[in-house]
Amino acid sequence: MPIVSVIQLGKSFGAERIFAGLNFQVDEHDRIGLVGPNGAGKSTLLNILARREEPDEGTIAIARNTRIGYLTQVADFHPEWTLREEMRTVFAELQDWERELQDLAQAMAAPDAHNDEARHQRMLARYDELQMRFEHAGGYTYENRVEQVLDGLGFTREQQALPATNLSGGQQTRAALGKLLLQEPDLLLLDEPTNHLDLTALEWLETYLSTWKGAMVIVAHDRYFLDKVASRTIELAFGRIEEYPGNYTKYLDLREERMERRLREYEAQQAHIAHTEEFIRRYKAGQRSREARGRQKLLDRLERIERPQDFPEMHFEFAQITDSGLVVIATQKLLVGYKGTMQRDNEANVLVRTADVELLRGDRVGLIGPNGAGKTTLLRTLIGELTPISGQVQIGHNVRIGYYSQTHAGLNMERSILDEIRQVSALSEEGARSFLGRFLFSRDDVFKVIGSLSGGERSRVALAKLTLQGSNLMVLDEPTNHLDLQSRQFLEEVLREFEGTLLFVSHDRYFIDSLATKVWAIEDGVMIPYLGNYTEYHTRKRPMTLDIPSAPVEKKVTEEAKPAPRTSKAQTKKAGKVKVRTVEDVERDVEKAEALVKNLEEGLSQAALNADAAQLTQLSEEYEQAKARVDELLEEWERLADVAS
Repeated sequence: MPIVSVIQLGKSFGAERIFAGLNFQVDEHDRIGLVGPNGAGKSTLLNILARREEPDEGTIAIARNTRIGYLTQVADFHPEWTLREEMRTVFAELQDWERELQDLAQAMAAPDAHNDEARHQRMLARYDELQMRFEHAGGYTYENRVEQVLDGLGFTREQQALPATNLSGGQQTRAALGKLLLQEPDLLLLDEPTNHLDLTALEWLETYLSTWKGAMVIVAHDRYFLDKVASRTIELAFGRIEEYPGNYTKYLDLREERMERRLREYEAQQAHIAHTEEFIRRYKAGQRSREARGRQKLLDRLERIERPQDFPEMHFEFAQITDSGLVVIATQKLLVGYKGTMQRDNEANVLVRTADVELLRGDRVGLIGPNGAGKTTLLRTLIGELTPISGQVQIGHNVRIGYYSQTHAGLNMERSILDEIRQVSALSEEGARSFLGRFLFSRDDVFKVIGSLSGGERSRVALAKLTLQGSNLMVLDEPTNHLDLQSRQFLEEVLREFEGTLLFVSHDRYFIDSLATKVWAIEDGVMIPYLGNYTEYHTRKRPMTLDIPSAPVEKKVTEEAKPAPRTSKAQTKKAGKVKVRTVEDVERDVEKAEALVKNLEEGLSQAALNADAAQLTQLSEEYEQAKARVDELLEEWERLADVAS
């Protein structure tokens, strides 16, 4: 049963027609992925569905009592409320009922409550009715739901107690998403919900939405996410829509088949038209002129098939000038962060302790970790832009570094695109314009000032500059940000053909799987290298041999930076698991205990989703016992490791 019907919808901005004649329905359990190139009007369509904009043509019919939730780009939070208080406003009616139930309970427990039997019966009836409504609406579980959503989105207890307006822009986006999820509308409209989410939060959101009972329309550039969540795909491109059953991967297959079929039909009709026109030209004045006129009439009435339009694609490659030495980058006892803070000039703010690793020629390494873990800082330290707190970074022989900054820091915002390219090349104006055409900048686009460009356009300029540098080591910090799905796929293809060394940060799991042969994961402040791509890392976690900075150095920095004790133990355990071979029995016990902790964490999340208070209580006790067991085993391991040394 449709809850929203879109009928002949059209929208223009000035003289520019964005789309026209859109027709589709959203059923009550639909999970729609809305895809298409940047600028096709996806966000405009969501705004119209949310009644934030009016269409120029057509109508939208919404079923009665349908609640629509829309993830806005700018969060609107009360300046004095904490994040948790902001989330709890979703349940204002439940809180009113809760207060009324408490008042009724106190009134009925008063000594004189039974003096007026009729009044007492009215209060009792009201209490029973209100309690039933309160329980049915989730009144006994809403606090757990708030906590589960905030934890899932990666907010610490300290952040939950801060005013919501004090959060960063990315954190506010996540908070707005959490508030929207708690409202449980009948239709969710999500415009890039994966922005600003790290891999852990992404996976949590996928799991949460997979159990969502209502409908959703999602615009996202994360292919893993669309595959996991969407069961139907609508493509908005060239001012119209095309519908496909299935998730994003199925859509790609079906779209390719559809495009090939349409191209064959178009080419067959063009061949028929050319043959007919040749016949008419040859015989229109001869003995077969009547037949020629008949064919002309048929040709005039023929419904012409349009040449199928496909998305514009970038066309470029990374040219490598010369090979580097075998060892591209080597680290020794490296501590990454910043020397000195606003509070204490001499205090070292350590973000990452890295294993002693070598980046070898031809390696393709994906660097992953939570938001704020220090991924960008580590990249900039490895290429020499930042000085390490301690330890060494050695750049190998003949290494030429090409660095892509996620903030586009290397672009001059006051220059035109054309001038920016000519600053780093010997290209003539004509040559530069031809070159920029490979990056989808045509005609007068090349004269646009970089400061006025969209994020996607700036990304394409940064990539254009990168191709001109002749680097044999590509260091890329979130290169897929702002790129649409087609551009991401093309960038993957180009980088697969790149013959040099690749080190990149990305939250795009398809991108990591497509390119990485190794994963460097920042876990609890320690950079641990693993073999394989993201899927292999996620399923098996095969660590390479580690050499974490020595204990005296680590102890000194630990005292200065004051990390949580649990983090320190986890770091020690990670280092010891691969270095020590005389305490294998304890290590196996640690692995089993940690696996139990992880299973209990998943069970707790599911119990919270199911609002099962009894199971939550039981699993919480087991979880604390399992964590205590892990701590005991780690202490035992430390004692044995000291003896062995």
